[in-house]
Amino acid sequence: MKLLQMRYFQTVCRYGSITKAAEELFVSQPTISFCLKELEDEFGVKLFHRRHNRLQLTVEGQFFLDKINYILQSVDSLCTQMKDMGKNHNHVKIAVPAMISTFLFPQMFNAFTRMYPEVELEMLETGSLQTRKLVDANSVDLGVTISDNFVTDSYNVLPLVTTELVFCVSRTHPLADRTHISFKELASEHIILFKADSYQNIFIKRAFSEVGVEPKILLYSSQLYTIKEFLSYGYAGAFLYRQVAEMDKDLVCIPLDQTIMQDIVLIWSKSGSLYSDSENFIRFAKQYHFE
Repeated sequence: MKLLQMRYFQTVCRYGSITKAAEELFVSQPTISFCLKELEDEFGVKLFHRRHNRLQLTVEGQFFLDKINYILQSVDSLCTQMKDMGKNHNHVKIAVPAMISTFLFPQMFNAFTRMYPEVELEMLETGSLQTRKLVDANSVDLGVTISDNFVTDSYNVLPLVTTELVFCVSRTHPLADRTHISFKELASEHIILFKADSYQNIFIKRAFSEVGVEPKILLYSSQLYTIKEFLSYGYAGAFLYRQVAEMDKDLVCIPLDQTIMQDIVLIWSKSGSLYSDSENFIRFAKQYHFE
């Protein structure tokens, strides 16, 4: 039994006619008739009844059609996937939250590009929660997010680096000389948060809620540059990763009373398949040492 025979049989079943199937497939009627006879001889069964110049499936023919529909659908899907792999060769698309991308990825991307100059890295800035949705939808090959129980249960996970969440203000802010601070003490302060698709947004609001405080949110933004500009006026504070804050000499990092450490991880789907270039990036990330 060959794939070509299965396709001929499937097309004849669709039209109930060898003549119409031959026109659809651009082959001669005798060619299709011969293939059908070969199948019947191979299995020792009749696949069709001829009634009123129209072919009707036998019980055996219907069983065979049900099976080959599944087989041919799988073959077509495989062909599509392989063609997609060819189109996506030498290209890796990674979703990364904006704040993480600032300190984590410039050097890492450069190091990977030096090792694999033929591979194009495409970085899509999103929130941590949106990153997970993009991985679920296979819209990106890989994602970077903050680890939690859901992430470790739902995805393949590679730990990258651990970072500390600190409260940041400008050097002119009234709190700039504090050595540490609590969420309760921030009840009257204007706060800038990342947008709702950020895991940090949910985490910070939950921390305020646990101490009975409704934070005074001045601004939601996904742009780190915008957040830093607002901070420069000395009117508000924001929660940033220490590595990000320390990149700006005009910002002061105030540790939280209860230190908050967060694990940044690389994730990819447990159910999908990875292109070879994505696998190369994962292998590279396992060996990369973050400064």
